Amino acid sequence: NAGSNAATAPKTENKGAKIENEKKPEGQKSTKAKDVPVPADWVYMYNDKRGYGFSLPADSTGQDQSVDGADVYLATTPSEIGVLVFAFKDEKLTKEDLLKTAEKVLNDMGYTIQAGKLTGESDDYSVAEATMTNKEGKKSKVKVLVGTDVTDNYVMVVGTEESKFAANEKIIDEIWGSFEMWSGGASGGK
Repeated sequence: NAGSNAATAPKTENKGAKIENEKKPEGQKSTKAKDVPVPADWVYMYNDKRGYGFSLPADSTGQDQSVDGADVYLATTPSEIGVLVFAFKDEKLTKEDLLKTAEKVLNDMGYTIQAGKLTGESDDYSVAEATMTNKEGKKSKVKVLVGTDVTDNYVMVVGTEESKFAANEKIIDEIWGSFEMWSGGASGGK
């Protein structure tokens, strides 16, 4: 009989030690980012000429203007998030072209910008993170949303000082995430 009577070692799982509540260090300053609470009250901003809209926290300030054939909207939220939207017509541009356009516009405004890769949110929209530095060397971190339909193009830049970005990121995501175009999207409403 070749049966095995050998005993096997019992299997044990390494669960580690139970985590106990520990006392926070005294006398050391915490560097944890404090989230700015997402506001409960929002207002909707709509541009009927260019067919887009989005939401901003209540008490934000803004203005629109026309620059070189593009409609431009600038806003600032109560927690000092800056919003820049520009909309213009050009049926030949891709979302990558729109990101390059955003970089050029921001360069023309005096910023050096280092944008990451666009990630596809949908056929109509993509978003990229970027770092901007102004002439005085002050850094900002932003998210750049690009959207295109058959003929209209939209670029939204939303961000704040680099040191305030993490605390405001949920609000920043709510702003760019609320952007809507009413002209049909890249498929032209098909």
